[in-house]
Amino acid sequence: MKRNLEGLMAVGMLGVVALSSCVSDEPFGGGQGELRMKMVVNSTLTRSGDNLTDQELADKCVIYVSSSKGLIYKYEGVDNLPSSLYMKSGSYVAEAWTGDSVPASFDKKFYRAYEPFAIQSGQTSNVVINCRIANVVASVNVAGGLEDVIKDYKVTVGHSNASLDFTAENIGAKAYFMMPSSDTNLSYTITGTLSNGEKFTKEGTIWNVERAHEYTLNLNYTGTSSDPFGGAFITVTIDDTELMVEDSVVISGAPVFSGVGYDLGMPMLCEPGKFERRSVYVQALKNFRSLSVRTDDFSVFGLPGAEVDFIGLPDAARQQWAAAGISCSQEELADGTFAARIFLDAPMLNRLPEGVYTMRLTAVDGNAKRRERTLTINVSDAGVVLVETPWYDIYAHTATVYATVAREDMVKPGFRYREAGASDWITVDNVSLTGANLKASLTGLKSGTRYEYQAVAEGYVNPASMFFTTESVFVLPNAGFESWSTSSENGAIVPSASGKVEFWDSGNHGSITLKKNVTTGVTSLYHGGSMSACLKSQYVGIGDTWGGKFAAGNLFAGSFDGLSGMNGKLTFGRPYNGSRPVKLRGWLYYHPGIVGYSENDDKHPDVLKNMTDRGIVYVALTNQTVKVDTGTKELFDPNAGYVLAYGQLVLSADYGSSTAMREFEITLEYRDAARLQRATHLVLVASASQYGDYFTGSKESVMYIDDLELVY
Repeated sequence: MKRNLEGLMAVGMLGVVALSSCVSDEPFGGGQGELRMKMVVNSTLTRSGDNLTDQELADKCVIYVSSSKGLIYKYEGVDNLPSSLYMKSGSYVAEAWTGDSVPASFDKKFYRAYEPFAIQSGQTSNVVINCRIANVVASVNVAGGLEDVIKDYKVTVGHSNASLDFTAENIGAKAYFMMPSSDTNLSYTITGTLSNGEKFTKEGTIWNVERAHEYTLNLNYTGTSSDPFGGAFITVTIDDTELMVEDSVVISGAPVFSGVGYDLGMPMLCEPGKFERRSVYVQALKNFRSLSVRTDDFSVFGLPGAEVDFIGLPDAARQQWAAAGISCSQEELADGTFAARIFLDAPMLNRLPEGVYTMRLTAVDGNAKRRERTLTINVSDAGVVLVETPWYDIYAHTATVYATVAREDMVKPGFRYREAGASDWITVDNVSLTGANLKASLTGLKSGTRYEYQAVAEGYVNPASMFFTTESVFVLPNAGFESWSTSSENGAIVPSASGKVEFWDSGNHGSITLKKNVTTGVTSLYHGGSMSACLKSQYVGIGDTWGGKFAAGNLFAGSFDGLSGMNGKLTFGRPYNGSRPVKLRGWLYYHPGIVGYSENDDKHPDVLKNMTDRGIVYVALTNQTVKVDTGTKELFDPNAGYVLAYGQLVLSADYGSSTAMREFEITLEYRDAARLQRATHLVLVASASQYGDYFTGSKESVMYIDDLELVY
């Protein structure tokens, strides 16, 4: 596509910049559906002058996986990608960022990707993340003879935040721009000296530029030196080229194992002597360097040894293992990836006596990416066999149990359970049977309690028991805010009886420097006991406007770490037992005032001066503490990768009354990442002014809060 600009100039010239594409490899994962992501950094055109090596691009790469509910996974550096992902069926988006994001540069480039995908139960989703250059590229092409018409020319190209200069010394360069969100155009200015000694300036605009496009300003000389202005008739054409490249640097994920016709994550179950031939499918982005099987039960299987690596295995040894019952085939697929199948022959499996046997499968590809899986073989004459419940299906008051129906003569298969050590069993009524897979949800369980369960059917009980322990509930310390004292360190009021910060803290340690506490315990309004916490937003300074800052009344689980000037440094989060509540419940009264103080309006356009203030209560389960700095605006991010569950309540009007608190509940929304790990910390924050981090709010805003509890 060409864009033409014509005009009478002494001479002119503008630049275009070329940028490239980036794609990366994310490792594969398992769960209800498997995700296979591939990232590639396209190279030849735009990588030729890149200031970063391939490894540096991989190290700087940040990969995000999100759903409609927010961020699920965040990985910094391709090498830090996990070996597996647990993904529920649904719609997702994969994003990637790498390189250097600067407003304008002749060598620093930035790459980004955005790729929607879907996960379906029992299937593998192949996602290629085409991480294309995120810059707009500009370059300048000067027609022959132009230097005779204009001397010392300079072409300046840029946007509202930055610009770069093209001169005769760097005329072959390409300029890389990151466009501001509010700016969609590149402007250019051509300056120089005409042949008659006069100075000239010519300005223009390249409208609606696009990422991953190169805009080349061709400055063509079409006149003669007899022009009365000492110049010539100049035609400026702008070539708009979408950047396409062929070569690529592949950053690959680890190989993937899957059972053919069965779930590799479940035991392979069969009666003695009734196995059919089984196989395991292995996929890799690059050829296999190693593909091995190991079992300590090799003598029972009748195998030549404990371990075999099929890659590079001599033919004689390959035939020996195949005769014993294990063989392997390999192929390169049409898309350039590699696949293998490991076969377990029926005669070998049918030699096994009753018992449980394991095989360790290991694959290493040409990129040195490694993955291991364990295949469990359960040989049993039992009619219904239990399958161990994973930890993430065990809650404080509920649990899901699983079994496999091994014989067709089983009628009404199900479960029974009891508290460990109890005499009476409870039979489970609501059982789900899909094929041979059985599951049921146990409800009404006691928290922190060990349970025993068995698989049953009509007229049949499998005496082999399994056990699980329900999660213990987490009781919030001083949740009724009955205990308050004064810190011996700085005189600030703290929500504890010891004079030291134990679980809760507030901004009092900052506001006390000007003799004010923004959060106190009060007896004038409460729900239970005799006190509540009162969070009163204030201007902390001399009078209402001088020598200080606006401070929101606040309370949080964590610690106030100190001041940097008049800005606070805090740590959000307290150690947590990993349990998974469904709600936060409590009581409060909130009254907002009219906002009289405001900073950084662009960060909170919904709450500005002369608007009604807002209060907020939010709760999060995380895998780390969170550092907060109101000066640098390093704040808590509910969409960050460290957040496993989150919920909030935003208040924009009176809630409750000055004589009676009102109950509230906040539902916790769990991210898929909560299936990978337990939360190690609890974040809980209440503020009478939602944007107190930006020193915005009303000195009339006040929140009373009491009797908080986690609901399971």
